Amino acid sequence: RPPPQSFELAKAHMGCGSSVRTDPSDLFNRNLTLKIEEYVQELNERKKIKRRGSIQAMCMMFPRVKKGFEKLRQGYLKLEDAKLKGIEFEVLHGAKIFDGFEKDKLLEYINESDVDSNKVIDFREYILALSFIFFLHQNMRSSYDPHLIATYDIVARSWNTFDVDKRGWIQKKKAMGIINGNSKSGAMKETVFTEERFNEMDWDRNGEVSFKEFLLAFLEWSGVEFRNDIDDE
Repeated sequence: RPPPQSFELAKAHMGCGSSVRTDPSDLFNRNLTLKIEEYVQELNERKKIKRRGSIQAMCMMFPRVKKGFEKLRQGYLKLEDAKLKGIEFEVLHGAKIFDGFEKDKLLEYINESDVDSNKVIDFREYILALSFIFFLHQNMRSSYDPHLIATYDIVARSWNTFDVDKRGWIQKKKAMGIINGNSKSGAMKETVFTEERFNEMDWDRNGEVSFKEFLLAFLEWSGVEFRNDIDDE
């Protein structure tokens, strides 16, 4: 389904605007995806994985992804302003969980995660900010819950499945080629990943998807709830 109305306003800030790639958000996305590629290479070497991940395997991992990211909800709720339905920049910037982390760098990540530019971080944007820290700062990973680390393994390999030429953006033409290739074997008959799903990620309809767009869509497909009045599972 199409993105929420407030997120429609964020299309120009998603890191996938121009082909020249000089926008700060584009440069941020490129640096981020290079780190993700390094992460996947290290993961494959550590676990002796020789094959690229498949779309079918990615879809089967959605329940685990949901469970992993739910580990972040308790920490988020401790900081959330219920009236604002999110966390103010100043509150997140000064949170104890970030003690010792470079404040200017943290503010950069908070700004990058604020996809609707309202200066309030909701749960999905909170996940984005912590994801940036996880992939860009290896020294911080030991502080993450093991279930969450396993979730990032899935996210990184899923991204790697589509970013086949290591450009830092998923191209629609190549993504559809991967999907159609899987379809021939019958593996895609029951999958939730279709051309329609790609279009859900590609908010500015330029035929390319940044990691930020990919992760937001991945969270929704995995069933991660963004309302905060849900019962704990």
